[in-house]
Amino acid sequence: MVSKDKLTPEKRVGLTANLTIFLGILYTSLSIAAIAGIATLSTRGYGLKSIIIGCVIIGLGYGVRYGSKICLYIATVFFGLLAAYFMYNFLLSKSINPIVRFVFSIWATSTLARTIPTMIRLKAAGSSPDRSNRYRDFFLKRIQNKRSN
Repeated sequence: MVSKDKLTPEKRVGLTANLTIFLGILYTSLSIAAIAGIATLSTRGYGLKSIIIGCVIIGLGYGVRYGSKICLYIATVFFGLLAAYFMYNFLLSKSINPIVRFVFSIWATSTLARTIPTMIRLKAAGSSPDRSNRYRDFFLKRIQNKRSN
């Protein structure tokens, strides 16, 4: 893992975008599993509305990846609202599930909030976030190696 001291501003914003996209994919996947028939997930609040929320989070993550300050601001507020909602659900239900979702939302909110000044500096310098994706690069290298053989 790269230490925080060696992260360039472009990498920091890119990693934040990847985190946002990952959480959106996770949320959407769990929601699809709940709709597909996993009863324990559907009783925990995953469903059709959660698929929409997950898709919005994915869209905001890609907006951050491609350099949109507005998407970064909206994602920060959105995760803050989700954290408040999950804390409210925890206070009502007294179960562990909302608190886990609360912790993930707070983590995402703090990461997004710490990235705002970095994004402002990037935009002022005329630069854009790092769009690299190590998984995409891995699969592209494998495909290129197969073609060359």
